[in-house]
Amino acid sequence: MEFFNRIPRFVRWIGGVVIVLVLLVVCLGLIDWNAARGPLSRMLSHRLERQVTIGGLLQVHLFSTTPSLNVENLTISNPDWAGGGNMLVLPRLHVAVVLSRLFMGRLVLQTLELDHPKVSLLRDEKGRANWEFGNPDRASSTPQKPTRLPPLRHFALQGGDLAVDDAIRKLTFHGMVGATENGGGQTSEPFQLRGQGTLNKEPFKLSFEGDALLDIKLDHPYQFKTRIDAGPSSATLSGKIAKPFDFGGIDADIELQGQNLANLYYLTNLALPLTPPYRLSLQLHRDGNHFALDNIVGKVGASDLRGQGTVDLAEKDGRPKLTASLASQSLNLGDLGVAFGVGVPQPSEEGGKPSQAPPPQQQPISPLLLPTFQFQFDRLRAMDAAVDFRADSVQTQKIPFQNVSFKLKLDHGILTIDPIDFQMPAGKLAGQIRLDTSGGTPDTNLDIRLSDIQLNQFKSSKSSGPPPVQGVMQGRLRVEGHGNSVHAIAADASGTVSVVLPHGDMRAAFAELAGIDVVRGLGLLLGKNDESIAIRCGIIAFQLKDGDAQAQHLVFDTTNVLVTGDGRITLDDEKLDLNLKGQPKKFRFARLRSPINIRGTLRHPSISLSTPALLKQGAVAAGLAAIATPVAAVLAFIDPGLAKDADCAGLTDETQDMVQQPPPPQSPDQPRPQPPAK
Repeated sequence: MEFFNRIPRFVRWIGGVVIVLVLLVVCLGLIDWNAARGPLSRMLSHRLERQVTIGGLLQVHLFSTTPSLNVENLTISNPDWAGGGNMLVLPRLHVAVVLSRLFMGRLVLQTLELDHPKVSLLRDEKGRANWEFGNPDRASSTPQKPTRLPPLRHFALQGGDLAVDDAIRKLTFHGMVGATENGGGQTSEPFQLRGQGTLNKEPFKLSFEGDALLDIKLDHPYQFKTRIDAGPSSATLSGKIAKPFDFGGIDADIELQGQNLANLYYLTNLALPLTPPYRLSLQLHRDGNHFALDNIVGKVGASDLRGQGTVDLAEKDGRPKLTASLASQSLNLGDLGVAFGVGVPQPSEEGGKPSQAPPPQQQPISPLLLPTFQFQFDRLRAMDAAVDFRADSVQTQKIPFQNVSFKLKLDHGILTIDPIDFQMPAGKLAGQIRLDTSGGTPDTNLDIRLSDIQLNQFKSSKSSGPPPVQGVMQGRLRVEGHGNSVHAIAADASGTVSVVLPHGDMRAAFAELAGIDVVRGLGLLLGKNDESIAIRCGIIAFQLKDGDAQAQHLVFDTTNVLVTGDGRITLDDEKLDLNLKGQPKKFRFARLRSPINIRGTLRHPSISLSTPALLKQGAVAAGLAAIATPVAAVLAFIDPGLAKDADCAGLTDETQDMVQQPPPPQSPDQPRPQPPAK
């Protein structure tokens, strides 16, 4: 007894634990496990919160270095919210574990054998998934983690079916395992999974081929190839899984092509922009919930694209965040316009759900100029993004842009593009756009500036003479609107649009025609006279209210003619109702005293002379009085420095004098005054 008391206490404690374990193993080995199927099924049902049934034999072998479990006819039903059916039907399951590793606290599977499993995965529109156990509301709010199976030394699979019905991804799929691996000593075939279904109501096909699953080596990467065809989009992946059954580490080369990048939303869960047809390649590296997108190279429409990016899944809610740096050596401006819905027809709808976005069309699909494509801005609330883009050169026929750059940021439904920078050889267009989709109807704010735009750079390459108008133009557009399309936003817009030409030169023929001096203007044009006159000031200012653009200032002052105007543009139907009146600063015998009317629409404007043959002098005075209001506010809105310009600032005084002292009416017999000597 005294000797026993000298044994260290911890040795006695270990001995007691061993004795208890031995007794427990002996008791478990003596249990009739078939008789325990009912209690075990009820325990698992309570644990998983759904019905679990063991309909066949249940065998447990504990007295081995690799204890094993054999189950026949195992079924796991769907949760109550799924409306019945089974998530898993498994005719036979055999599992064996490595006992020595289990004592060290690590689960290593010696064997896993499955015979003809039938798996049905279901997720509803609320985000509840039948593969998530426990409270469905709590499960849906937790982030998705990469699937990691315990290390496996031997795997055997005999056939199998997979069915997927995902309301979030709008995916239905039914596939079958094409390989038979039974571990019978025969040469193993590659693992294959092939199936088809629909993705967003478009045909969907998937084929997966990988290394044989039999006798996988844990220290050897698992090679695979996959092809996905989803309507007009397709993707090919070729890569490897660094550790078999650990899907948190994947390296793959990806080839993508399709009609529109926006159609990849249900495959990637990323709200990508509208684009022309594309073909891209990239390298994917996954490390847990971090995805690196390297060596992005390809074509989008007629533009090349290169860059790199990352996608990270948030730890709290699993929402993706896209970060990318993209560049183009030669950007086709039309390809960038597609992102705003230019030339993209509205996709057909079935049951109120829009299908895949079609490719842009070259021919106008609407009498309206502004795009009417309805964006699905709700997608922007499901992700975050930070994207930098630049184009070293720009392909365009009408506007001489040299390069383009912008920075895009998306944070919980609020999209900002700041700054936007379109550089020209002389001058630039710059500003910012803010789109708030976090509430109901999206709210859009634009603030765009035109700075130091040299008009002579717009000269046609076919013209040999000087440009018709020269000077430095400034401008600013600041509006706010609501809607799901560019046209809807414009039809609701309120704000100010102003353009100023403080100084410049104009071909005399155009100045004479602005004053409707038909004889002299046409004579100068037909004679190709390149004589220029000075532009003292030009101002175009519209005030917008609920899509109605009222002309506040339409003034064009030259040495020979003062042109004024009024009218409106209704952006809902895009109709024009503008009038221009020319007031000569010296008598012209053949001048037609009729204003110019601009009617039609933004896409199809029409220009004509006013119907009345004679315009009363009082109407001319009234038109001049319309511009005899201070223009300093307009100039300061564009650029505070313009308010100090001598010609534009002095324009109001001169027009006021012309209104108070209009030129006396001239008789046709009265001799035409001679112009002053130069």
